[in-house]
Amino acid sequence: MSIVVVGMSHKTAPLSIREKICFSSDDLNSFQELRKIEGVEEGLILSTCNRVEICAVTKDSEQAKKNISNFMKDYHECGHLDFSSYLYCHEGKEAIHHTFRVASSLDSLVVGESQILGQVKEAYRTSHEAQALGPRLHRFFNRAFFVAKRVRTETAIGSQPISVGSVAVQLCQKIFKELANKNILLIGAGEMVETILEHLIQKKIHSFYIANRSEESVLQLEARFKHHDILVHYVPFQELDQWLFKMDVVLASTSSPQFILTRPLMEKAIGQRMQQPIFCIDISVPRNIDPGVHDIDNIYLYNIDDLQSIVQENIKHREQEALKAEQIVQEEVDKLYEKMRHRNTWQSARA
Repeated sequence: MSIVVVGMSHKTAPLSIREKICFSSDDLNSFQELRKIEGVEEGLILSTCNRVEICAVTKDSEQAKKNISNFMKDYHECGHLDFSSYLYCHEGKEAIHHTFRVASSLDSLVVGESQILGQVKEAYRTSHEAQALGPRLHRFFNRAFFVAKRVRTETAIGSQPISVGSVAVQLCQKIFKELANKNILLIGAGEMVETILEHLIQKKIHSFYIANRSEESVLQLEARFKHHDILVHYVPFQELDQWLFKMDVVLASTSSPQFILTRPLMEKAIGQRMQQPIFCIDISVPRNIDPGVHDIDNIYLYNIDDLQSIVQENIKHREQEALKAEQIVQEEVDKLYEKMRHRNTWQSARA
């Protein structure tokens, strides 16, 4: 038995490619299909805004890697596209090292960010619910969680939290030195919007517009921050056209597979604003804002890949802690791999 990882990330593929093969954690069928892939004994799908990858246990690594690659394309009806130049394929010790680094946020767009571990755990739970996991991947990912905990406990890599959400807020501040007098629209009410809201509140901003399909989700989000005395205006999706022209900043993060803000909608809004600029940041995968919006005069659109340069500025102070974290990961990789090699069986490689 061997372990393989096949996927693509922000390091190997642009957003326009990654969004074509992203999986939704709500789509149990995709996770259930893993066990039907020839050569795959156990499997797990990790799909975030920055990566899409499948980890599997197999008896035939070459067959599994090929079939997993085909599954990623065929499931999303992209069989006609050649993604080979964007994919990475890891096997054995290399796959262990990769997974431990991912769980420990060493392979993230924002090194040291805390969200990835929760996303890996969510992928673990969903794959378990879909009965795609077996005993080997159960033990393997529990070991990955242990390694991530060691990195958090024994290094200061996350001492000054940086996330994609915080970087998005930093970008807003670069555009507008003063945000308190700007109308800010958040699209979505999930974890990423919650992170953005938290960072905006830290900037002394207390009034927001939040657009979402469900008002209940917005009310729950507002309740989590009630001690900050914030004022939230709920905007139903079907009423966006009545509010967009009032907005200076729009930040979008939902799981919608379709554009929420289309080019005609934004052209109408900018016309109503008498060409006063609108700054949009779309950190959704797939994207929530039509990329063509960028071509409209006085609308400035940034996506998650555009945040890279700001991220690089922010992580310089973490480099020393990242080196310590890499040492912990390598130590744990060597320990697990040696145990597997010595016993020559995944079944005995207990975490």
